[in-house]
Amino acid sequence: MDYSYYKIKDYVVWVYKKHRNSTKYADYFSYLPEEATGQGGSCQYNLDEMTLQGVEISFDGHLLDNLSFYLNYAFLEMKDKEGVPWGKEATDERAKHRVTAGLRYNLFENTLLMLDYKFQDEQIAKTSEEVEEDVWICYTVPMAAYHVFDFAVEQILFKKLGFLENGSLKFYINNLFDEEYVNSRGYPMTDRTYGAALSFTF
Repeated sequence: MDYSYYKIKDYVVWVYKKHRNSTKYADYFSYLPEEATGQGGSCQYNLDEMTLQGVEISFDGHLLDNLSFYLNYAFLEMKDKEGVPWGKEATDERAKHRVTAGLRYNLFENTLLMLDYKFQDEQIAKTSEEVEEDVWICYTVPMAAYHVFDFAVEQILFKKLGFLENGSLKFYINNLFDEEYVNSRGYPMTDRTYGAALSFTF
């Protein structure tokens, strides 16, 4: 288990037009880049202080002689000391919870069943693209929480064959339940995928 705590001075965030137009906060901003944005213009703002604390926990072992597991969990909490609206938005940009886990079952001596699981909490990603020289489009991408399962069967073919070693054949199904989710740029991630992979060393 690992615990971390960071106190960051002058944490830079992007602030979009909806806040810049507010008379309550109009005096806060001193920098406005000359760029086109997907949200009507943006500027940068230094939060006086942002704190980050996180916990990472990892387990692995055997439930039975032929059944092993692993489990990794990560928690991240961000807090803005100023309490301004765009500070709260910045804390929402990072997923608070992430989990990876898996089971490995030796069905036969040379046959391994593998089940893997990934979870990520909801977050809001901010990204930008240069559409032409010195012209940028900046936008936010809400990313819903998702659960993804992968399943595979691996068959060991040989330990040594001539100059080849550790030959194996794997059949896999990624995104087993066809979960719909997006990456940080808002593009849909891969649907359920079937495949096979042959591997060896020499």
